[in-house]
Amino acid sequence: MQPNNEPHRKTVPRTLHVVRIAVFAALSVVGSFIHLPSPVPSVAFDSAPGFFAALYFGPVEGFCVFGFGHLATAVVSGFPLGILHFPIAVGLAFAGAAVGAINRRWNVIPAVAAGIVINTGLVVLAIPVLGFGGALSFTPFLFVAATVNGVVATAAYLTLRWRLSPERSFSAR
Repeated sequence: MQPNNEPHRKTVPRTLHVVRIAVFAALSVVGSFIHLPSPVPSVAFDSAPGFFAALYFGPVEGFCVFGFGHLATAVVSGFPLGILHFPIAVGLAFAGAAVGAINRRWNVIPAVAAGIVINTGLVVLAIPVLGFGGALSFTPFLFVAATVNGVVATAAYLTLRWRLSPERSFSAR
């Protein structure tokens, strides 16, 4: 086990990291069945668990859950963009890592805003399938979906971060 340089953070066993990722990836699969109106059927509530995991647990969990969540939605919707879903999943994974890192460094608002911008910006990867005009017309749908996912996750995070904080004990009530 490596020494902990941040005295306010406790080290977490690897098993707990894996379980967190598995649970939130499963929630992403559930969210992938809830599609939002869009010309491309892979737009769904799959990234809300990724946003939450990144905000609450950090960049590693955000990276994994965002990436797995997108792949789950691609499978559920029948890979409408074909092989391009893999680079999109990698881009979303890095968006999850960015959300977690920015939230730790600054605050939840710039973190979620960065995640929404990165999520929406990945539409350029769909240009080979949709064409420039198709990708441009798809951008507002993607932006709205990313914003809805981010807002839902932020509301859950802001509600739960205080209730589940280790500093709050039951004896303090």
